This record gives sequence, C-alpha cells and structure tokens, in this order.
Amino acid sequence: MKEKFIDKFLNFITKYEECDRIKLLRLKYGLEGIFNLMVKTSVVILLSFLLGTTNITLMTMVFYALLRTFSFGFHANSSIGCWITTITVYNIIPLILKNITIPHIIGYIILFISVISMILWAPADTPKRPLLKKEVRKKCKRISTSIVILYAVIYLLNFNSLINDAIMYALMIQTVFINPVTYKITRTPFNNYKYYKKKESKEV
Repeated sequence: MKEKFIDKFLNFITKYEECDRIKLLRLKYGLEGIFNLMVKTSVVILLSFLLGTTNITLMTMVFYALLRTFSFGFHANSSIGCWITTITVYNIIPLILKNITIPHIIGYIILFISVISMILWAPADTPKRPLLKKEVRKKCKRISTSIVILYAVIYLLNFNSLINDAIMYALMIQTVFINPVTYKITRTPFNNYKYYKKKESKEV
C-alpha cells in the first residue's frame, strides 16, 4: 500500500516536473514520511476513540506538534520503536491520566522546567537531521521558548481543565524528548551538528 501511494505521487510529479535521481530520492523520502504520519495519526485517533480519550489525545497532538516543529527532539531508531512510542504517548498515558487532575503547583513546576529545558537544550537534533546552521538553531530556540511562554500564559489565564491538561502533557513529553539524558539512555548522539563540524575539520 505504501509503495502504491509513493509511486502514484511520484508519477504525478514527474509528469509536470523533470527530476534527477537525487531529487527523486528526496521526494520518495518525503512521501514515505507523509504516508507513515498519515497511518500513525489514523491509528492513534481510532484507538483514542475506542479508549474514550479522543479529546485529550487530539488536544495534546495539536499543542505537541507545534512545539516539536521547532524544538525537534528524540526519534525512535526503528519502526517498531516508533510505533511503541507513539501509542504509549498518545493512547496509553492519556488513558492513565484521563481521571487524574494535575494540581496547579505541579503545573507551575512543569512550566518552569519546560522553559529552562528549551533555553538549555532546544532544538535537539538527531543523527539523521542535524541542525548545521547556527542561525537556524538560534531561531528554533527562540521560537520554542516563545511557544512555551505562550502555553504558560494560556495555562495561567484559562480555566478549561482539558486544555490545561493537554498543555501540561505536551510539555512533559517534549521536555523528556529534548533532554540529553533521554539521548544517553537510548544511545543516541546529542547535538549532532558538533560531530559534523569535527568531521569537516578532520577532512580539511
């Protein structure tokens, strides 16, 4: 099914645009990512509906996706690992937290830790997607920190427990995923742009 999806779109694109081998590989890689995202999102939403966690799951996905877009973070090294992480984060834990009320004092602590984490570690790149440009890293850090501050304002001014819980949960997830300890536990290199700099220096 995935191959049919990719082939169909590649054939459509090549009808209107001439592509060399490198561009085709990039397009294929991007289409694979889109397909996997569509499948995972569909499965997560279906499971959340069956588990009765649709509202908290969808809200968390929105808040989390916006923050992760700029702060990046840990990725599972295998497809199975990615599936386990996705279902755990979006389905299993929301089911556990469904009937738990997060005290405001805990929320304040999470907000504080999240802001500090973004300042210290965002954006957290991966070996496959190293952030080589210093300007890009600075921009992502500023935006990531600003998003957390925006979430903090929403949390402080908003009285909807569902929204506040989704914000807290999204911040908890991303704070863990950009933490160097998480990278160390999973044996994933941290600050990968530094390794590329060292490699370039040796080559020169």
